[in-house]
Order: sequence, then structure tokens, then C-alpha cells
Amino acid sequence: MKRVLFLVFATVSFIISSSLSANAFSARELPVSQSSDHWKVTLDKPVTDDLKAEKGVFNLYSIDVKNIGDEVYDPIFEVYRSEPNTRTKYSLISSKDMPIKKDFFHHQNLPVSTKAKVIEVVVTWREKPYEQMKNGEKYPARKFKQTFVFKQD
Repeated sequence: MKRVLFLVFATVSFIISSSLSANAFSARELPVSQSSDHWKVTLDKPVTDDLKAEKGVFNLYSIDVKNIGDEVYDPIFEVYRSEPNTRTKYSLISSKDMPIKKDFFHHQNLPVSTKAKVIEVVVTWREKPYEQMKNGEKYPARKFKQTFVFKQD
């Protein structure tokens, strides 16, 4: 019975871990990117030297999020980092607070704590500006979301 439970546990663990698409990277391996049918997210070296990474304190990246799919409406780009010893994520930036182009977001100097093991980019958007009901009323269209996870060494 113990062997059967172990095999079931091992199989389920393998399936779950193999479906995650996070890749560990270090600053030496930049740029690193992930893409889907709609979006391409790239973490790269910072664009300017105005701010320098502090060894053991924070790393510095630039981030690009680009629409590579169909036209989108109301895109929002948010970047989070993991917080040690908790499942809570700490917000770094949000496009709600910054000017963006309709299908592209760029941030040139993104400091990320070296204690953070995960950088998570969340993209939400609508594929139509609104839905029109049979009675003529208009409502916001359905919202979509994709999450891109990068593991920091």
C-alpha cells in the first residue's frame, strides 16, 4: 500500500513540476524571454547606467512586454517579486501608474532584491473594447490574463 501511495505521489509531483514553465537565470545569462500566443516578455540588462546593481542587495534589469498576437484593448502589465518565507508577492511596477503604448511596455531600470527567487509578470487585456447586448447596452468585454514566471538565481 505504501508503494502504491508513493508511486501516485511521485507521478503527480512529476506532472505538476513538468508543467511549470519557469527558468532559472542569472545576470550573466541575460536576455531571457518567454512568449505565448499573445505576448513576449523579455528580461535584459538595464538600459542606462544611472543606477548600479548592488551585489547581495539587488539586481537590475530592463523589462519589455510586447504584444505578438491580435489587437488588444486595455492592457495592464504588472511585475511582482517573491517575498522570502511567504507566498505573498511584492509589487514592483504596474503600467497603471505609467504611460504605455497600446501593445508594448518597456521599463529600463527595474531593481529586484537578491532575496527574491521569482519574478512574475502578469498581463491582463481585453480582446474587444466592449460587448453589446441584444438590447443595445454596452458592457466591458471579457478580460484575459497570462502570467510569466522567471526564477532568479
